[in-house]
This record gives sequence, C-alpha cells and structure tokens, in this order.
Amino acid sequence: MTRPRLALLLFGLALLALPLHAATPCNLAISMTCTSGHCTSTTVNNGASACSGDYIAAFFSEQAGVTVTGINTTLGLPLCFDSSTFPSEISTSFALCFGEAALAPGGSFSASANVSTPGASLPRLSMIAETVVNDSDTGDELAFVYAFNEIDLPTCTPRVSVPPVTLTGVPYSVTWAAVSQQGATYIVEESTSADFSTISATRTTTALSEQFQHTVTTNTTYYYRVHALQCSGAVGPFSATTQIVVQAAPPSTSRGTDAVVPFGTTVAVNVPLEVRLNSSGKQALDTTYTAKTDKDYLTVTPPAGSVPPSGSVNLTVTASPGTLPPGANTGTVTVTTNTGQTTNVPVSISLVTPVSQGGKNLPPGNALIIPIVTHVVGFTGPFQSDVRLANTSLGQVKYQISYTPTNTDGTQSTKSTVVPVDGGQTIALNDIVRDFFGNDAGAGALEIRPINNSTTLNYASSRTFVTTTAGTLGQFIAAIPFPLFASKQLAVIPIPGQTPPPSGPPTLSFQQIAESAKFRTNLGVVEGVGSPVSFRIRVFDDIGTMLKEKAYTLRAGEHRQFNQFVSSEMGISSLTDGRIEIVVDSDEGAISGYASVLDNVTTDPLAVMPVQPALFQASRYVIPGMAELVLPFSNFHSDVRIYNGGTSSVTVTPTFFPQGGAAVSATPFSLGAGQVKAVDNVLPSMFNTTGGGSIVFTTNVPSNLVTTGRTYSNADGGGTFGQFIPGVSPLEGIGAGDAPLQVLQLEESQNFHSNLGLAELTGNTTKIRITATIPDSKIAASLELDLAPNEFRQLGSILASMYSGQNVYNARISVQVLSGAGRITAYGSVLDNQSKDPTYVPAQ
Repeated sequence: MTRPRLALLLFGLALLALPLHAATPCNLAISMTCTSGHCTSTTVNNGASACSGDYIAAFFSEQAGVTVTGINTTLGLPLCFDSSTFPSEISTSFALCFGEAALAPGGSFSASANVSTPGASLPRLSMIAETVVNDSDTGDELAFVYAFNEIDLPTCTPRVSVPPVTLTGVPYSVTWAAVSQQGATYIVEESTSADFSTISATRTTTALSEQFQHTVTTNTTYYYRVHALQCSGAVGPFSATTQIVVQAAPPSTSRGTDAVVPFGTTVAVNVPLEVRLNSSGKQALDTTYTAKTDKDYLTVTPPAGSVPPSGSVNLTVTASPGTLPPGANTGTVTVTTNTGQTTNVPVSISLVTPVSQGGKNLPPGNALIIPIVTHVVGFTGPFQSDVRLANTSLGQVKYQISYTPTNTDGTQSTKSTVVPVDGGQTIALNDIVRDFFGNDAGAGALEIRPINNSTTLNYASSRTFVTTTAGTLGQFIAAIPFPLFASKQLAVIPIPGQTPPPSGPPTLSFQQIAESAKFRTNLGVVEGVGSPVSFRIRVFDDIGTMLKEKAYTLRAGEHRQFNQFVSSEMGISSLTDGRIEIVVDSDEGAISGYASVLDNVTTDPLAVMPVQPALFQASRYVIPGMAELVLPFSNFHSDVRIYNGGTSSVTVTPTFFPQGGAAVSATPFSLGAGQVKAVDNVLPSMFNTTGGGSIVFTTNVPSNLVTTGRTYSNADGGGTFGQFIPGVSPLEGIGAGDAPLQVLQLEESQNFHSNLGLAELTGNTTKIRITATIPDSKIAASLELDLAPNEFRQLGSILASMYSGQNVYNARISVQVLSGAGRITAYGSVLDNQSKDPTYVPAQ
C-alpha cells in the first residue's frame, strides 16, 4: 500500500467521529461482534447491483497499548498487514486487507482480527471495523461503512453485570467475563451490605454466570462481587461491586403499574392491581364487575366479581413475558360494572437488561445523547424520565445505553447496558434511571450508541415529568446527535461534500430564557466526547447587550445542572427576556445542554434546546403550532422570539398561514446583529388576528436567524402550561426521496392524547403519507393527504382516528413526502388528559 493511500485510510478513521452525509454508489452495510480477544465484521451488499472495486477491510483501536493482528477475510483480499509495518509513523493500532474484488447483490463477506494488550492492562476497549470501496480506475469512493463495538480483554479481574431490578420470586442471573486464566474457578459472593460486612451466599463455579432468586416482603438490595480462585499464580482480585433491587411489589399509581423483571424472563409474573371504583351510595354486593385485558400476554383474575363497599377491587394481572421485547410492554386492564362505570388502568411489564460499570469514550457519529434523565422526588411529586428508542433500519441493532450520574467523571462513574432492538421496532424505556440503572434517586446524562452497526436510522426522545394530584407536568428533552455538540475537536474535521464549518470558537445559543416573578431557568450542560472541556457561559438581554460572562470546566462525560442559573449563578436579579450562549474555549472536549424554563406558579417546565447559529444559513424560517384561541371554547396563546445570529442587520418579513384560511401579512422589521425581537401574543399583536397555524419569517438576504415560539394556556389559578416550539428552515424539513420524518413518544389512552402537526416549508405543493406504528400490531395504519403551498394542518387525536377504540402506548408516526416540489416539517403534541399540559415532540 502506498503511503498516500494509507494516509487517506487513516483520514477516514478520523471521520468516524462524524456521520457521513455524502451518498455513495454502493449500498453496503456493516456490523461487528467482539468476544474475548477477537472481533469479526460482516459487510453486506444491500444494493440492486454488484459492488466492484478496490476493497479495504480494516479494524482499528485508538487506545494506546493495543495490538491488532491476524486479520483475514472471506472475500479473499490478497494483501494484509497491520500497524507494526509502520512502527515510527502510525500511532493508531490497526490491521487491514485490501485488493480488487466484487460483492454481488445480497452477498456478504466477513473479516476477523485478534486484539490484545501487553500484560492485558486494559479490561475493555473500543474497536472500529471499516469497509472502504474505491473505483479501480479513478480512485473515487464507492462505499465507506463502519461499525463501533467494545471488546473485553481478559484480565484477572472479572467484569460483572446483573439486571438492576426484579420482582420478588423472579429468578435472575449474575454474569461476568472470563479472566485470563484458562478454565478458572470463580467465587461469587452475595451480601445485603454494600461493604460485604455480612455474606448472605457464596457460590463456587467454573461457569460465567450464577442464578439467584429471592422472595421478599420489603424492597431489598443485593450486592455481588466475583473473583477467580487462581489467576496468574495468585488469588484474583474482586470485581467491582454490582447490585440489584428485589421489589416486594411493583410501583403503582392511579395512572398505572410498572412491574420490572429481567429481559428473557420465562416464568409467569404476577402483578397485584387495585382498581378504585366509585362507591358513592353503594350497598354491599349490589354492584358487580367484569375485568379484562387487551393484550395476549396479560390475563386478569378474577375476571368477574362483586364490588366491595370500599369501591376497591383487588385483581392479579399475570404476565407471560417470554417473547416480549426489552423495555416497557403496556396493556390496559378494563374494569366495567353493571351500573355502566368503566375504569381503564395501564399495566406495564418492563424487561431490563444487565448493567455493568463502564467508562465514557469517543462515541461513533451515529450516537445520540440525551443531556438529562432523572428519577427524584420533588416537593410537587416524583420526577422521572421516559425514553423512547426506535430502530427504523431493516435489521436488529444492539444499542449500548450508558448513564453518567451528574457531577461525576464519566470515565469512572458510567453504568452501561446493551439493549437489542429489532428492525422497525420502537421500545419504551420508562423511568429509565430507576428501572434500567437501579437508581432510586439521581440525575445524569444518557448516551445511546449503536455498537454493532453503522446505521443512522436511530431515533430517540425523552419526556421528563413530575406526577402531581392534578396529572403530569412535563417537558420534551431531545436526543442530540453527537456531531451537533459544540467542539473544536470535531469542527476541525471536514466532511466530504459539506461546506467547511465557520472559523471561530463553536457557540451554542439558548433563547426565550427568563428569570423573573413569572419564570425561573435551570441550565444543564454535558460533555460528550469523553475529554475535559473548558467554556464560557454568557447572558444577554433582548437587545444583544451581554450582561455577564463566567468561565467553567467539565470533566470527561460530566453532566452538571445550575438551578435558577441567571440569579443564583450569574447574580442577575431579573431577566424578563434573555438569551444564553455557551462558547467552547478548549481544543478538546465537546459540549451541549438544555435550559429548563419553569413557570413559578404552576411549576410547569419547558425545555429549550440549543442551536449553533453559525452552522447554517437560510432566508426562510417557519414556526408551526402558533395559536390565539380564547375562552370559552379554548385557551391557547403564543409568544415568539427571533434572534439574529449573523454579523449584519437583516430585514425580516412575517406572514401568518392559518389552518384553513388565507395568509395574513405583517409589517417587515429590521433586526440587527445579535439582537432578539420578542413578540408576546404574537397573532393579535403582530397580525391582528386569532386562530392557529404557522408563521413564516423571510429575510432579504441569507441569514443566521434562530426562531422559536412558546404556545401555552393560562391556568385558572394563575401561571401557564406550555410547550417550546423551535422554528424550522426548509433544509431541516424533508422532500420527495428523503427518509421519512419520525415522531416518537405518542400515546392515546385514558392518560394522554396526541395531535400531529404538519407544515409545508417552501411555498410548493406536496403529497404525503402518514404511517403509525404501534407495538403488537402486525399492520401499520396509514393515510395520505395533500398539502398546499405553505399550508399548516393539525390532526387532533391522530391515533384515535387511525386505531379507533384502542388504547395505544409507545406509538411512532412517520411522515413521508410522496411527490411534489414542497418540503415539510411535522411535530407531535402530547397532552395530559388530566392536567391539560402539552409536550411538543418535534419530528426527527
């Protein structure tokens, strides 16, 4: 191999920190599996024609002290070597084969290599598999696919994992990776004390797992540690401690019950369920009931009986979880009385995967990071985060989901689990901090990385909410694609086919920020690349004046939240309308975050996600879902903010496109560089109208605007319930031939209903298809409709119209453009039926 080609290959390795946007003629896909000391990749041709050219199959490790050797392929590539060929030039460990070859449609080949470290000093490391195909004559790239995975290298310290939670009486397994001693004997210790001051069980085995089972009357935590009896001539050291909570009964509220057991459980799971019925004026035994479920894997006993004077009917729901996917599988128990009363109660069986101690390192370009998930008890009630994860590719993808507690070093404190998701499947990870990581109290950041596949068809979302006596109050938290983190480390890497990023320090902007008698703002930041980062946080008023600036640092992978940031952290007593900037100063590290703006009266939160204004330009911006609907029939209002993130003044022309009505224009205005135009009650104040629709802001020249809105209702006792709505440029929407938009986290039940909003972005007609995918259904419901130029349309209770009469949980809607020159955006609005609080879910 020539040195120029080798340099190109290593440049390709650097690109793995970011997704590849440039289309390639060959449609290849790659996956990778790793076991102790060995990795195998499989490359498949998903195209309709043969992929022929110069092939390179390679394995890489970016960690020091790693040796990658012994590569071979089933494609018969003739020339193979590793990094030892260039000991003075190459710091990255790799092994590769190359040569001319062809792969038929549907054909595949595998490559494998051995991985080791001197003295086995690294217990776990990241590996990268890569296949590159170049045209034999021109050298043009025909395909470039890659996959990340992690490999356990045998040491004398076992790496142990256990499911975080289970129910009483349900068996579970403690598992561990083999040590370097062949045929080792292992000692497994169990304790109910974290310090193992008392040992409740000791097992000796030559296997790599042990099964345990406990029956408890109160929630009990069991701790485990493992060591080898002999390894390298001595007793092996203990593993890190791992733990599981055995629950006496599943957590239950008036809004449902969630029973948590290990993924793969085959025994029947019994869930006690108390259903409260209206017993006012009732005499004993004069009211009867029937009980049923809507899922095949659930049964309810007794199926009928008499309602006692208390009005509480005690039932047992039995789940058969053996064939269920990981995550929450939710059905509805319906209790109907002979007096006509019907009560629906959701019952979830959450199947959780084993958790082990990990460490934060460089994510692949298709990783997603949710900057905050939580499970804490606040003064208004318990807070939790429900996550949704969709794999819309054709095959199964294994996702490594890692949780890093707040205010900790991610290289030391991260917990990880691996969750398989089948192609086309969306899984529900309810109360993820408690159910999947066993934390009864805590908050932190969540990373979702595909570890065996390079697909970019991964989508995730999160809703963090508090449950009160009046229902839930929540906010959508976006899963941020890793390449959208602000970083000099990533910004210096050019992407083929894309304009180089602007010069200057990467900057994140958060707007519609307030800290006043009405609102307060919490600011969260998270490091994403696995390296320390230094940065500055700035606070601006709406005319662009900087009020305060402070310098900060984060450790690798660290999450931190500043409550009441503007006043307590920056010392600004009042900020009616402002903006926050984060400026990255260090050459390494990557940062993103969120701002949570809370109403001081209702405590309703809305999450403001960051943008990097310098990364894009447009002359057209659309904010959907703007409204002015007044009592007695409705109660919705909208405020907007327009920020000029560019370096020169622009003229902005606003136009309102109401649903089912004619466009309304407003007076153009000038917006200086760095300024924010704030417009409250935007429809009557800017357009002298009411109704609901989308607002289009056009500029006289290409600009760096950030447009946002907040649509809210006024609460009876004062305060508001609202949702944050980001503006969208045409390039952020989709057109004919693009992958469909995905809207997650939708529900139609006794607790929630979901609306779907659509907006055309360019002033052209378009025909679209809307498809709803729900768990347990073999058939996806769909409908087609036409959108006129600039049309806004909101479809109320969309799932009720597509799945009439059904309770629908964890639904995903995809929106595809079938024809026309237009481009569209979409969103979901999920409303709590009790509190009426909306959560805005933007399409991805």
